[in-house]
Amino acid sequence: MLMPTEYNDDILNVEGGSYPDGRPIKTRVHSLVYPPIGFFPFAGTGNGDYHGFYWPIGREEQPPLVAYSSHDAYALIPEHGDLTSAARCQLARDEDRKLTYEFEAAFDAANIPRPTIDIADVVAADDHKQLLSLDPNSPFRNCAVADQLIAEDRIDDAESYYRRAIELLPEYGAAHFGLGYLLRRTRRQSQASIHLRQSLICPLAFWGGCFWADHILPGSFRPDWARKALMWLQQIKDVDESIRNDPFMQNIQNLTLKTGVSENRDFELSIGMVDEYLRCEQPLDAIFLWVNVGDRAALETTSFRERYGFTARSYGTRLATLLRDAGLERRAKLVDNMIATMEKPEGLYL
Repeated sequence: MLMPTEYNDDILNVEGGSYPDGRPIKTRVHSLVYPPIGFFPFAGTGNGDYHGFYWPIGREEQPPLVAYSSHDAYALIPEHGDLTSAARCQLARDEDRKLTYEFEAAFDAANIPRPTIDIADVVAADDHKQLLSLDPNSPFRNCAVADQLIAEDRIDDAESYYRRAIELLPEYGAAHFGLGYLLRRTRRQSQASIHLRQSLICPLAFWGGCFWADHILPGSFRPDWARKALMWLQQIKDVDESIRNDPFMQNIQNLTLKTGVSENRDFELSIGMVDEYLRCEQPLDAIFLWVNVGDRAALETTSFRERYGFTARSYGTRLATLLRDAGLERRAKLVDNMIATMEKPEGLYL
């Protein structure tokens, strides 16, 4: 399944219930910022959250992951490797071994066979190791198992799971932070710098948090992750050779990651770093950081964004250009489609 180049309210034609007057409720993608470009919801879970397909950046022509949106936590959880694995995990957690109506409809619409499982007992939502055996390509479960292994002091085993999560979803900031923490803990400061840096330029939606126990990464080291990553990076004296001249690292001592302040130098520095990444021929880093800029701008006030001339249209236009420069035409067209269909694109959705 290729990533669509237009936002359909319901790409699987799965109805999500109805309004009191009988009109069908359809899932909608509202913003260029959250949920991230490339997420297509297909199964509502209530409270405005959805399961949906997500195509990693740069993998628009490969099969998608199945992710879970948690809008109140500003998080997209890369929960499953694919639709079949998502169904296996759902069956394993249900006493009656039944899929929800929307997942049933998704299988009908996708025209693929439903899976079966042979498990005697119901699997708990936080039994990450058992669920990973049912869904080995889940970035979230790989990361969660790595967190548990760290708690068990099985550091070598944990490292391989973090690296697997990153392989499956390169923009998974939570996995980069976990690996950076592990490498720092094992006194591999130079290698840690690579992943701590990456955790801070990845899209904020993949920070790894949620309000629901089903989707909380269990690592005790995760609270206040961004401040920790910034502080540790600022303290590392011997960064890895591969990022010694990196634009982000060149500005690391001047970054604060603060929000809600009248003047925010981070914003100006980050915009400049995007340009530097382009000059250094690092288009994916430029894209990741520009998405991160959009995330952080969304946390600021309308007057703050107006002061910098930062609107949905200006942000989206730059994002589409960056994607095209990187050869990611399908995602660029998706951004074009979002801008074109917004009722009031100047600032309403950012």
